[in-house]
Amino acid sequence: MIVLKGIIMAGGEGSRLRPLTCDLPKPMVTIMNKPVMTYSIELLRKHNIKDIGVTLQYLPHIIENYYGRGKEFGVNLEYFIEDKPLGTAGSVKNGEHFLEETFIVISGDALTDIDISKAIEFHREKGAIATLVLKRVEIPLEYGVVITNREGEITRFLEKPNWGEVFSDTVNTGIYILEPEVLEYIEPGVKFDFSKDLFPMLLKDRQPIYGYITEEYWCDIGNPETYLKAHFDILEGKIKGIDIEGDLKNIGKDIWIGKDCDIHPTAVIEAPCYIGEQNYIGANVHIGPYAVLGKKNIVGESSNIAKSIVWNNTAIGREAEIKGTAICNKVNIQRRARIYENTVIGDGCSIGEETVVKPHVKIWPYKSIGDEMIIKENIVWGNRHEKVLFRQDGVIGQAIVDISPQFSSRLGAAYGSTVKLGGRIGVVSDDKYASKMIKHSIISGMLSVGIEVFDLGELSTPVLRYSINRLGLDGGVRILLQYDDYLNIQFMGKNGINISPDQERKIQNIFLKDDFHIQPHHKIKAVKTIRDSLDFYMGEVIDWIDIDNIRSRTFKILIKNESLVSYILEEILTKLGCTVGYAKNEDSFKDTIYTGEYDIGIDLFDDGEQMILYDERGSVIKDERLLTLITLICLKNHKGCNVVAPYTAPNIIEDIAKKYRGNVIRTKTSKQSIMEAIYANIVGEDAHNIFRLYFDCNGLTIKILDVLAKEKISLSKLMNQIPYYYMEQRKINCPWEWKGRIIRSLIEDDELDSSSMELDEGIKINHRKGWALILPDNDNASCRVYSQGYTEEYAAELADFYESKIKTLKERD
Repeated sequence: MIVLKGIIMAGGEGSRLRPLTCDLPKPMVTIMNKPVMTYSIELLRKHNIKDIGVTLQYLPHIIENYYGRGKEFGVNLEYFIEDKPLGTAGSVKNGEHFLEETFIVISGDALTDIDISKAIEFHREKGAIATLVLKRVEIPLEYGVVITNREGEITRFLEKPNWGEVFSDTVNTGIYILEPEVLEYIEPGVKFDFSKDLFPMLLKDRQPIYGYITEEYWCDIGNPETYLKAHFDILEGKIKGIDIEGDLKNIGKDIWIGKDCDIHPTAVIEAPCYIGEQNYIGANVHIGPYAVLGKKNIVGESSNIAKSIVWNNTAIGREAEIKGTAICNKVNIQRRARIYENTVIGDGCSIGEETVVKPHVKIWPYKSIGDEMIIKENIVWGNRHEKVLFRQDGVIGQAIVDISPQFSSRLGAAYGSTVKLGGRIGVVSDDKYASKMIKHSIISGMLSVGIEVFDLGELSTPVLRYSINRLGLDGGVRILLQYDDYLNIQFMGKNGINISPDQERKIQNIFLKDDFHIQPHHKIKAVKTIRDSLDFYMGEVIDWIDIDNIRSRTFKILIKNESLVSYILEEILTKLGCTVGYAKNEDSFKDTIYTGEYDIGIDLFDDGEQMILYDERGSVIKDERLLTLITLICLKNHKGCNVVAPYTAPNIIEDIAKKYRGNVIRTKTSKQSIMEAIYANIVGEDAHNIFRLYFDCNGLTIKILDVLAKEKISLSKLMNQIPYYYMEQRKINCPWEWKGRIIRSLIEDDELDSSSMELDEGIKINHRKGWALILPDNDNASCRVYSQGYTEEYAAELADFYESKIKTLKERD
């Protein structure tokens, strides 16, 4: 037997498990009627690890009082309590004097049957300073993703990636075997994480850090769904060596009954299920499958409980129906109440007669719900929505249905809670009534958390970004109605840049936890109304170019459809002496542009940041072709400057930059990444001007006209200055749970040259005459394949090759 010391990390607050954890540290949440941390203790003891340190931070006395010094559990426990949060590694550093030899770190809130002894043997065989126990999972977004070479040595990892960053489905379980030297890297009393800080440091110092991949069971009890799943997995026997709590008898295959239960002869109990001691089960009750009852519960006659967890001392009235639910202690559920999937009912709640609790509702402790009510919302604040609020371009949902006034006020409060108290935020919407209504709801939410709000009126996104800079605001919110009835809400920070993924996560966590920083009434500020932003904006845009030069050409511009954004562009173009025409619909637009009567055709998107251009011959300029034009305009106006391009853009951008003595900064495909790269790599006023070319159709349009006027050429002639290239793009349906697996399989594919791979975003494979990039889609169950080749045929051939590989991997799985 291998003997060493163990550390159980038990400081977790368990915010995503609320209301299960409202008055309870996460490791004390019960699984099969005993705290989940007990399973970690039993696993360590099974492998002869009996000297165990426990790191504590949130409600530490509850854990100390329950476990004491560990004698009752066959181990010796020593506690290390943090006065302030120190992070995962910082909390272990707190117990440095206890750890003088090789030790294992394990989470107190995960369930596993991993063979620790084998992992320790692997660690010692490899001579590792740190070994991470790894597991392959279907959806790796909530974990640290890790990649190892064939010897098991870790070469790369990334904490909580988005789909574009996923390069494997192999994740960090939070179980580590460590040598005491690693603690020397950690400064005492400073917040320090294993994944974010320590392991990258070890990797940088070329220390031997390995990954032990296990096929055994592991479940992170991170949310109510995984909490329920852990019970079901135990009932199914998926976890080896689990001791089910209590003095039980098995009355049938996979049916466990505790002592002193009173079960009516007409009750039906269906396997698998667990009923703890001293439960009363009435006549004609149906329990199971996958029901777990703790102790001293009462289930009234003709009630039905399935796929649900009921803790202790709860009374369930007759003819109640409970499915897929977690119910805490001392809850009173009255007759004919119905509680449906993925709901959580906190301690001490009362649910009235014939009340229906709809799926995905969370009810916080000690709430009383009346009779004959239909509960569709969390009882504290409003609706419960998807776990993922943010998509690639903000928050998107159906007006009134998904994005309601209640939802929007909460969202505004969540965003405001991530901004400094008294922060100054600008808000705009389009001219649609639904957008304006939601704008006022978002403003209300922000005011409630002490934000100073500037209502800039009905304006386009570029005008808001400009106003954030002009007024020195801390951020902004834009509300836009798209696709007839879908609203898009975009949040911005300083410089008008879209907020970072980290801030999106913070907003989402605050929103889902209802953890808003609500202020007292005397700190609520008045809304400031500003109505001159458009005048300042247009003045600056026009001053940016040679007005007389453009006026001398008397350009004719055709715009598809009239809208708020097109009216702004029309006003700017008119001031520059251009003639503006409109087409009523798509057919009319195409028929007119092909006549050659207009110099440029413009199909503006509703956000005012994206568009499709048409030259005087009707040739389409969009997507990566439009990006190459933006690059050319940037370099013509700012010779020798840096330009920014996503990894998916064609390589001829480097050729254009070389001609103008510029430099290309490659970045991820998201708008936010491109925006950040512009401000990180371009200095002063040039950054604002180049930003405008990328994200302001008005600015880009007049700058194109400026170049055409100066060079006395047409748009088609300008486009001829861009070297031609050949690209293909494919979209392949791909279930979410396969994305990480597919990327990992491509990395490990012996047919592909690993030295030609780039893993900056997705996986890019360079070939002698082109390249292909496989990128999981952030918003949809799909992967995209981008390819570039020296001929059209070769680009298509590369796309075909990787599309076929992905489909083969899917079929194989």
